[in-house]
Amino acid sequence: MTLGELAAIRARVAEIGPRIQPLLHPHPPLAERNAFAHIWLGLKATFGEAWRDRADPASVHAFLDWIEREPNADYGEFPGPVLERIDEPGLFDGA
Repeated sequence: MTLGELAAIRARVAEIGPRIQPLLHPHPPLAERNAFAHIWLGLKATFGEAWRDRADPASVHAFLDWIEREPNADYGEFPGPVLERIDEPGLFDGA
């Protein structure tokens, strides 16, 4: 992802976090839920460890829309799409 795309995702997380914080159900081992950690962990769990390099920005925004609507749903319930970014071949990549 480009720096601009990552900045837009960070801005969306900053926007969504405070909205879902009061909606999060308690979690037994945690004294208090952290909405921001919940969102970032969801991105990593849904798109993989290297999501910043591989995930399609439209898919990430679809996930953020979903988690805002369903803040207590399990990450595995995300209906998708979970798409990887398809880069066009560069000047020296093909034959």
